[in-house]
Amino acid sequence: LHYPPSLDMANSGCGAHTDYGLFTILQQDSIGGLQVRNHAKKWIQAKPLRGSFVINVGDMLSHWTSGVYASTVHRVVSPSSSSGYHRYSVPFFFNPDHDAVVEPILNDESGDGDDCGGDGGICSCKKRRNSSALKILQARYNGTFQSDN
Repeated sequence: LHYPPSLDMANSGCGAHTDYGLFTILQQDSIGGLQVRNHAKKWIQAKPLRGSFVINVGDMLSHWTSGVYASTVHRVVSPSSSSGYHRYSVPFFFNPDHDAVVEPILNDESGDGDDCGGDGGICSCKKRRNSSALKILQARYNGTFQSDN
């Protein structure tokens, strides 16, 4: 992914989101810009470390573990135009086979099954029990790219 320098830091990069699949492996360049939201809802820098990878837990893994592993809420801030730098990252999005049945493997103690996402129930386990991976991914895509028409 390419993030060119930007004059308007508020509208550059990639806004806050979680990844839809099981997990994402990310190799960053040395420029930085990846930020992760912690439990206190504060943004922290994911400082690039030479030779390392970032692993983001996705919505599917959160669903599969009944929220024990929460989706990683993150965003990307483009470099400032004054820096002259461009940011590059190489993500690998790992997903189960489309036909795989994705049923939470852990019991939901509360019984409501509605807290399987990292940010307030992104993936409702109760509504998606015994769904295929493809159906869950399509529901996330449809929610993101929903048209007003």
